[in-house]
Amino acid sequence: MATQSGEALPSVGAVALKLPPFWPESAEVWFAQAEAQFNIKGISSSTTKFYHCVAAMSQEVASQMLDLIRVPPASEPYEVLKARLVKTYGLDDYQRFESLISLPLSGDQKPSHLMNRMLALLPEDFKPGFIFRGLFLRRLPANVRAHLLQEDISDPRALSLKADEFYHNLASAPVNILSSEETLNPQAVNAIRGPSSANRDRRSSVSSNSSSATTSRRPASNLCWYHRTHGENASNCRKPCSWSGN
Repeated sequence: MATQSGEALPSVGAVALKLPPFWPESAEVWFAQAEAQFNIKGISSSTTKFYHCVAAMSQEVASQMLDLIRVPPASEPYEVLKARLVKTYGLDDYQRFESLISLPLSGDQKPSHLMNRMLALLPEDFKPGFIFRGLFLRRLPANVRAHLLQEDISDPRALSLKADEFYHNLASAPVNILSSEETLNPQAVNAIRGPSSANRDRRSSVSSNSSSATTSRRPASNLCWYHRTHGENASNCRKPCSWSGN
């Protein structure tokens, strides 16, 4: 096979392989998938890899690489194409930084899933340090973070797996409603107990108030001052007095 300039290219091996369409938003991940398939199929020729990648491009992506497609490099065409695609569609250092500081832990996502996404954003030659660890910990719930701060785990993935344990244990821990009632206001306690309990409490309060009102309406006994004050220990009595025993 020859290029338009007349230079000969190594022959392309006919191997049954169909790569998924190129992912412009995840160029590095796509190449990881492609190279896994190249290894499975035993494809080592740079030229063969090059044309498999070209076949997986959309029209928009191919138009960005048209100069390479028309005139493939004579030496290592796949490596040249990969470098161009990653540079064109991959994240630069600042974009990686922005993504690292803004990735959320949301929904049912495990802390280890968040860690995987954060590690994927790091450049290949970057080793996670204490700042990376802090960025991960600050996204976790406060009670999970409090446990992890007491752990001396330097490996990021091991730290995330430990976070999964605390996250699961705290999420599945039962809530003791009875002990919590001591710190809640009456409206919150009634909301926890349910409407039937609240109605019982209301009926009890009304009954108590009614009883107190009835007691306050009873006429005072016709006792003299001595018996009202000293009862049976009174040493004197003044009529009229209804004390029994007079």
